[in-house]
Amino acid sequence: MSDLTNNLSQMSGGPKKARQTSGEYRFYLSMIFLTAVPFCTVIWTYQLFKHAKMPAQGPIQSALSEARTIAPCIFWA
Repeated sequence: MSDLTNNLSQMSGGPKKARQTSGEYRFYLSMIFLTAVPFCTVIWTYQLFKHAKMPAQGPIQSALSEARTIAPCIFWA
């Protein structure tokens, strides 16, 4: 059952605040990205030869995706 007692003013669709990233978050993001690039490159190359077609994401995009997934977990813990 849904809770319908939420304040409707929160859902007004007003302007959203720009999210600022801290220097610490950027540091962790860049360190995780630099660590993930070699691994993602090996995985991308393996998939390229195994399936004989280009994977959907390149190694850089894959590493960036991994870093964007892992970095927030550090701050939530």
